[in-house]
Amino acid sequence: MKRALLLVSFGVLAEASRARSLDALAEDFRQAFPAWTVRQAYTSRFLKAKLSERGVSVDSLPEALARLEGEGYDTVFVQPTYLTPGEEYEQKVCTVVAQYASHFAALLLGAPAFARPACDIRGLRAVEAAHAVSSGTQLVLLGHGSPHQHNPVYERLQAVVDEAGLPIHIGVLEPSDWPTFDDVLQRLRRVPAAEAGRILLAPLLLAGGRHVTRDMAGEDKGSWQSRLQAAGFPVESVLHGLGEYPAFRHVYIAQARDDLRAAGLL
Repeated sequence: MKRALLLVSFGVLAEASRARSLDALAEDFRQAFPAWTVRQAYTSRFLKAKLSERGVSVDSLPEALARLEGEGYDTVFVQPTYLTPGEEYEQKVCTVVAQYASHFAALLLGAPAFARPACDIRGLRAVEAAHAVSSGTQLVLLGHGSPHQHNPVYERLQAVVDEAGLPIHIGVLEPSDWPTFDDVLQRLRRVPAAEAGRILLAPLLLAGGRHVTRDMAGEDKGSWQSRLQAAGFPVESVLHGLGEYPAFRHVYIAQARDDLRAAGLL
């Protein structure tokens, strides 16, 4: 039996960020699952084309599955590296995996980090640990959001945070989606001053990029950092994506291990 683990991501253009996040995650999977071949695939055609111009070749998901089939792999587990099950995951991962189901003896699909309510607290605790949130600090996490279809997972995560009593507030960068900046600002204003002496602003994204450097932490008046500072909060921004933290990368490994055991493959 030839087995492969296929990590599927949107993709990362910056070499340093890619090495510290997606490539580091792939290496973690190789260490955790030594009997499996670990490969990567990107869903963004734009990023694949840009990387190709730089001499970096990464398969799309259909290309990666076709390659594995051609190499005689009969069992494939596809692990998405998305944080939430949004449009990209549904249209470019779920659809493709369904199309290739008959090409393998077993083709299984895992889930994004925050796709299952039962796993939410594990991921949120990993985020808190990654940022070493201390007393008197409030952590503001910013996800992508969606311009076309609201993703309720962010509100679900906030409910889990509040139930667990964690000092975390979740918003999205997409201006037409929510929770918005004003939603987060109202939450922060309700926090006692002694508990909000420092605001840590960090991406709820696997890898950093333009969203982080410009929309979250940019110096222009429209960035979240500038707007929070204008509202009177002391803000420190973290530019690293969650994929750069071993504690969070382990969330994907733990979920994949659970899924493979449930399928009788471990």
